[in-house]
Amino acid sequence: MKTLVFLLLLLPCGLLFAGEVQVELIEVEDGDTLVVDLAGKEERIQLLGVDAPEDTQNPKLKHDMRRTGLDAAQLLPAGQAATQYLKFLVQPGAALTLSGRLKQRDRYGRISTQVFSATGVSLNQAMVAAGHARPLRSGAIPKTLKQALEEAYITAKSTRQGSWESYADVFGIWAGEN
Repeated sequence: MKTLVFLLLLLPCGLLFAGEVQVELIEVEDGDTLVVDLAGKEERIQLLGVDAPEDTQNPKLKHDMRRTGLDAAQLLPAGQAATQYLKFLVQPGAALTLSGRLKQRDRYGRISTQVFSATGVSLNQAMVAAGHARPLRSGAIPKTLKQALEEAYITAKSTRQGSWESYADVFGIWAGEN
């Protein structure tokens, strides 16, 4: 027993909570955030490794405005398109699978994890591949996910998917490409 306790103490804290869990979607909050029922509790889920433009006035939008030099009227339409696309992919009541370190939260209190639809589609990768989000380049992102997101991003940009077509200049500046 002492050996087991000692071995558990050696593991990084996040690994103790790694795994997969089935949840039900309550709502799509924005282009990279879902609200789910996780074991009877409402939880905000961030698509791990993904950032989508904001769709409403909030502190992150103000940060993006300072960072890019763009105003809300320029940024919000791309964020609203991202939210609508995620709502197209999944609707309230949908069964989802969360995969990863389920106790890991971001600075906004969201659980950061990979999210899969009932058919096995990675919502993280789908949002980037559709041109409505960009991969985050920092943080604790598994290497395989990071690589898949980067590849999806390059393809979405080169084929002008989603916001790369509809809001090319704004999205490019927001994504750090211009």
